[in-house]
Amino acid sequence: MKLFFWLKLQDSSQRRLLLSPLVVLIVWCLAVYIIGRIALSHNGDEKSKASKDLGRKKVRVFCMLNHKAGDEARARAVLETWLKRCDGYAFVSTRERTGSPTIVVPRNESRLILWVKVQAMLRRANTLRNEYDWFLKTDDDTYVIVENLRLFLSNHSATEAVYFGNEFSHDIPGGFLSGGAGYVLSKTAVQLIVEKGFDTGLCDLADHEVEEHRLAQCAGKVGVRQDGDTIDHLGRGRFFPYGPEKHFTPGNEDLGGWSKHRLGHHFNCCSDTAISFHYITPIYMYILDYFIYILQPSKDWTNAENTDV
Repeated sequence: MKLFFWLKLQDSSQRRLLLSPLVVLIVWCLAVYIIGRIALSHNGDEKSKASKDLGRKKVRVFCMLNHKAGDEARARAVLETWLKRCDGYAFVSTRERTGSPTIVVPRNESRLILWVKVQAMLRRANTLRNEYDWFLKTDDDTYVIVENLRLFLSNHSATEAVYFGNEFSHDIPGGFLSGGAGYVLSKTAVQLIVEKGFDTGLCDLADHEVEEHRLAQCAGKVGVRQDGDTIDHLGRGRFFPYGPEKHFTPGNEDLGGWSKHRLGHHFNCCSDTAISFHYITPIYMYILDYFIYILQPSKDWTNAENTDV
């Protein structure tokens, strides 16, 4: 009996000795697997992020803002909200703005020099064609959702001679794109307008307060296509010449016959990939930035019933 018990113990010990390496091997394999999964997940996230970053970098946007010299409230508001999301930027003003890239037009501030300012913008843009693909012209009271601009432009080629925006069809044959809503030019369009239009004297360079007219005429002469068909697949707008409250309000669907496209009102006016809104005050800039980038509804309470009523 004692011998049997001893043999049993010995057998059990041997089994333990035999099992121990197997257990270690299993634990080691599990550890390698788990670490490998973590590494793959991390690498996957890094690759995904790198892929997104690469995709974003392929749509390089330089933003140029018409700026009234001395209006620091507007300048600070755009700098602290949307402008930092551009790949590069410059203010265009009658004097240098300290601390910011500025294209200086040495004239007295006036609406009559708006076309001169745009010429200065485009001449600067033409020197940056190897660094950027697209050039946005807008005003310092325009709010831009830069990510949506990149998304829109990702479906187009910067080698195409074209510029996009919101088209007004009321005033001149063929219409023109709203300067306040902003228009964005391909690098090819910039080159043609500057080198074939400005430098040859083909385009009228005299002072004019309606820059959009002069640009539309010049673009047509050098073979640059104006494209105001920037609505989404549901017929909602992307570039807006007024603030959201104007376009949301019934009765403003075509802005009194000025807009080429008649939009809806309330939620049917504006695309969920809207790009710009004009006539935005400095405080409204911060409010829009808050609602778009900071405010988030609690996912835990979405559609939850309130039982404490």
